[in-house]
Amino acid sequence: MIRERFGRQLASLREDLLRLGSRVEHAMHHAIKSMETWNTTLASQVIDDDLQIDEAQRHAEEEVIKLIATQQPVASDLRLLGVVFAIASELERIGDYACSIARRLQRATRRPMLVVPPAGIYEMATLAQKMLNISLEAFLRQDSEMVRSLAELDEHVDQLEDKLREELIAIARNDPQRLEAVLDLLDVVHALERAADRATNIGERIIYLETSIMEELNP
Repeated sequence: MIRERFGRQLASLREDLLRLGSRVEHAMHHAIKSMETWNTTLASQVIDDDLQIDEAQRHAEEEVIKLIATQQPVASDLRLLGVVFAIASELERIGDYACSIARRLQRATRRPMLVVPPAGIYEMATLAQKMLNISLEAFLRQDSEMVRSLAELDEHVDQLEDKLREELIAIARNDPQRLEAVLDLLDVVHALERAADRATNIGERIIYLETSIMEELNP
């Protein structure tokens, strides 16, 4: 009976984590959409909604601590609880990156000089969002093989980051009046690269959950 109740609590914890992941996916999607459309209202919504992401992360972490303290989890249960705790933290950080993008959009619209984001930024954003989706789907399915595709995607993101930095720095050199606007976009590029890295970290935790081995997907 106790074990059945613990099983239900673990299932509820998984669902809480997936709901957190869904909130983060929406935040990143809306942050990118706000940049595509210069929609400061949508950007403000992303920033406001971050409080809910923070609260969901805290709730998941508190539940993990409570279950460890009140139950007698076996090794596999402890591994799951540790992974949930770690993934919740990674998701919260991705939510922070979505907020960062939204804030940069708000700042950019107040600049006297605008810089149209290069197309590569949206390609990078699409990849980062795809990586987050893959990692969450893999957690849902408990499929460690699914996340191995993240390594190649993350490498592509890194290549785009290098290319975009070169493009944006060239814009600033050719027109110093656009320097501040370029810096905003460089921050967006950095946020997207870090979000992709965090998705890769989630993938590594899923591999650990299934194999008990910590494997670096993109060393």
